[in-house]
Amino acid sequence: MDKVIEQSPYADAKGRLYYYDNAKFILIFLVVLAHAISPFREYGESKEIFMYIWRVINTLHMPCLIFISGFFAKKFIGKGGAIKVQRVFTYVMYYAFAQITVGLFETKVLGQYIGFSFFNPRSSLWFLACLIWWYSFLPLVDKIKPEVMIPVAFILAMAIGYDQKVGNFMSISRAITQYPFFLCGYYFTPEMFSKIYSKKGRILSIPIGLASLGIFVLINIFFKPFGNLATSVNRVITCNYNYNSIFANSRVPVGFGFLTRLAFFLLAAGLCYTFLAWTPRKKHFFTKYGARTLAVYILHRYLYLAYRQYEWFTIFDKAPYLRWAIIPVAFIITFVFSTYPFWLPFKWLGQIKITKLLKDNKPKNAEEKSEAKN
Repeated sequence: MDKVIEQSPYADAKGRLYYYDNAKFILIFLVVLAHAISPFREYGESKEIFMYIWRVINTLHMPCLIFISGFFAKKFIGKGGAIKVQRVFTYVMYYAFAQITVGLFETKVLGQYIGFSFFNPRSSLWFLACLIWWYSFLPLVDKIKPEVMIPVAFILAMAIGYDQKVGNFMSISRAITQYPFFLCGYYFTPEMFSKIYSKKGRILSIPIGLASLGIFVLINIFFKPFGNLATSVNRVITCNYNYNSIFANSRVPVGFGFLTRLAFFLLAAGLCYTFLAWTPRKKHFFTKYGARTLAVYILHRYLYLAYRQYEWFTIFDKAPYLRWAIIPVAFIITFVFSTYPFWLPFKWLGQIKITKLLKDNKPKNAEEKSEAKN
């Protein structure tokens, strides 16, 4: 009799692990939620609570998504350490599509004058620009030992904050600042992941997670009386400001800027570890949508821009307690934008092959083949 092969509860028939798709779906939901609650941290009785939640979410979601992106980047290094150009090209296509359509939405629909530039990513699109940078440098990184590359990446990430002229060209400042997360993911192994979500790993994550959350509570309490310093904390978290901008109008010496970035790295690492330790490993109703997070990341941006422009969040002002309803609303938005119809345009873009756009250098006839041999 033929042996019956039992289906793993942690992977589909093709061996795709549910764990990573679960993590990506939850993280992209947190991206949507952070944008949804961002106005609530600016006014109202519960603004301190929403500020705390916003800070925790923003310290977790992008560093963790970048870390996972780095982990899967290994698949796109070919023989001899060469990058598979198709992957970089696909991200370029996604970026071009998003940059143009978001720019048109802002100007033609919202009536804003943004001074459109193809090389100045519109808000959330910085992540796509960074992916292009990170993937492009993989062949070089792959030739350097991790024990050398990782410290160098962290030093550069902290040092770039002192550069006041780096600008926002293709989000290069953010690409350098957030690069350690991508690099750590690149060097991570499946065995390391298994240790994180093991029983011991989960037990260890409890004090780490509580300590990280406790630090955020202390930050909220300490900086509450100092509005300008509270803004500084937010700018450290978003990673797109130099130290002079972060500590503008405050008495904090700019020279200590690297310490704030180091603290951010440590807190992000603690939250990421805790999150990955408790991410479900089995299949759930949302699991299959974790493969379509990029569509959510780009498409929800249009909705968020209109949300802020038309101040839709003010509908909760007469009943502030209903602000918490934004959580299921954010989940529904994440779920809807993860469905196949919304993913379809990105699937089509991903199917454009760069090989079809390149000149074919193969000999086309016998005469050319003879010349090629000579």
